[in-house]
Amino acid sequence: MRKLRNILCRTNAVFDRKGWAVNMRILIIGAGRVGCMLAESLSSEKHDVTIVDSDLDPSAGALDNLDVMLIRGGGASFSALRSAGAGNADVVVAVTRNDEVNMLSCITSKKLGAKYSIARIRDPEYARDAELFMNQLNIDFVINPERSTAAEILRLLRIPAAVEVDTFFRGRVEIVGLRVTTDDVIIGEFLKDLRKRVKAQILFCVVERDGEVFIPRGDFVIMGGDLVYFAGKYADVTKLLRIMGRETGMVENAMILGGNRAAYYLSMLAAKIGIKPVIVEADERKCERIAEDVPQATVICGDGTEPELLESENIRLMDAFVALTDSDEENLMLSLFANRCGVRKVVAMANRLDYVPLVSSLGVDSVISPLVITASHILHFVRGLSASRGGKIISLHRLLDGRVEALEFEVGSDMPYLEAKIKEMPIRQDVMIAVISSGGNSMVPDGDAVIKKGDRVVVVTTHTGFDELNDIFTRVDKPYVPDETLPFNINYLRE
Repeated sequence: MRKLRNILCRTNAVFDRKGWAVNMRILIIGAGRVGCMLAESLSSEKHDVTIVDSDLDPSAGALDNLDVMLIRGGGASFSALRSAGAGNADVVVAVTRNDEVNMLSCITSKKLGAKYSIARIRDPEYARDAELFMNQLNIDFVINPERSTAAEILRLLRIPAAVEVDTFFRGRVEIVGLRVTTDDVIIGEFLKDLRKRVKAQILFCVVERDGEVFIPRGDFVIMGGDLVYFAGKYADVTKLLRIMGRETGMVENAMILGGNRAAYYLSMLAAKIGIKPVIVEADERKCERIAEDVPQATVICGDGTEPELLESENIRLMDAFVALTDSDEENLMLSLFANRCGVRKVVAMANRLDYVPLVSSLGVDSVISPLVITASHILHFVRGLSASRGGKIISLHRLLDGRVEALEFEVGSDMPYLEAKIKEMPIRQDVMIAVISSGGNSMVPDGDAVIKKGDRVVVVTTHTGFDELNDIFTRVDKPYVPDETLPFNINYLRE
């Protein structure tokens, strides 16, 4: 069914929605790649989603099969926002290419009656005032994709052996992704035995093998070629890496290809922790700005897509190479070149997610997507608003192209299994409690560990859409009574 006035269309799946319990009304301003990814994720989580954009094509592949309302109109237009139902929206998310339009969309929507607003703001000049926008302009959440991308890359430079690094409990605990080789000492053993031998507080929580994803149990055996994710404190993570013969020292210098916003933020953050950035950029104005704002950086004005230039600037002596141009193809090709030059850590930025498996198969494992990072931050905020029982979301990370989620929850008083042993909880299949933080102390739990009010827990799962801690249970009993008949959760059979 198509509605033509200013409303462009509702996609074909609208009639499949009769039985859904819609959580929230969400208005997305901007139908770019971020907007479409958000619309797909939020509509699959049973939210009522409307997209507003001045240039909509309902037959485009990104929109054709989504159960969302499409409205043609300017994101800052009062009449378009009112027609789209901004006044009744629970959340307005403004992710157009224009920072000013995003801010004005949020302000106008809040004036119309929207409960919450989220703005993507990318310009460094505006980013410095993010707190002001939130406090004075009534914008509830500001996301800067390039700065978030730079922060994620910096975590990889701290642990160069890792494919991916996500942090929890304000950096005290990390989930690290690592590609296993056939020579690694961890292969061929049951995970329950491996933990005893390694003698580190490490929990293997996700394994990808031949495209299939597992939440491993104690009887799981790691094989060469697996992509494994394990959780632990930084000291325990580095201990395991040393046992495996991997380099654990942070990189000392990094060649950064490109002078865009992501490169600008990365050079600043890297310099603050003692990494010497070498920036290669062809645009003289960008070079001048970085040289002025980051005096610790060495700035080379030249065409970084020419291998001869990279060779002349000693790419082979670099600890890390990070490709951050605005072209995915250039980033991936030059990352392969850096990999062949023997650079210790190579990171490429790409928004075309279909490139990632190809490049990984050629030896470049660390591919960072601002698109995915932005969507994850916004989904975290939205799910936090949805949570009402058991515990709220503190942070959310999507692993393996969104097939796995790692969520940090704060435990509330309504969590029905307070003080219960984990092995006695009716936890859903493919869910693992990876880390518990209690009173500032973090630990990898075993089956006898208990969870108390006020604790924070990290949950890893192949299920998507969890917005509160109680979602991890097959049933919610209240109050908790110890029950010896509850099935033992074999995820914790490691001792």
